[in-house]
Amino acid sequence: MHTKEQLLEMHSEHNEWQNKIRFYREEIKRLDSQLSEMVTKNSPSQMLASVEHFQNQFILQNENLDIMRHDFKQHENEIESIQKGLHDNPDASISGNHETHREKLVQFEKIFHDLRNEFNTFKSETAQLAF
Repeated sequence: MHTKEQLLEMHSEHNEWQNKIRFYREEIKRLDSQLSEMVTKNSPSQMLASVEHFQNQFILQNENLDIMRHDFKQHENEIESIQKGLHDNPDASISGNHETHREKLVQFEKIFHDLRNEFNTFKSETAQLAF
């Protein structure tokens, strides 16, 4: 049986995850805006493949965020159900699910940081070509 403190800790961590999802969603918007600005300042034919790559990656990462947000919300509902005593088998899988969700977010963050670094390198190289 999970203690009240363990459930509260999971709930708190869940709120942190939701905040991270909102942050990354805003970051993707910011990067996409920068990409649009670059296209208007440079000849799109010179960088069309890269622009398309980043647009696709931004779409894909937004979809990943949507999936995680949904999965995290379902997990949060399960935590709340246990807290209210409404769950039939509270020990069944909550801890395992929580760890799985934590790992998904860690993996997403790694992929996102790599994407952001790749984009910043592309942005720097494009800026140098403009001069």
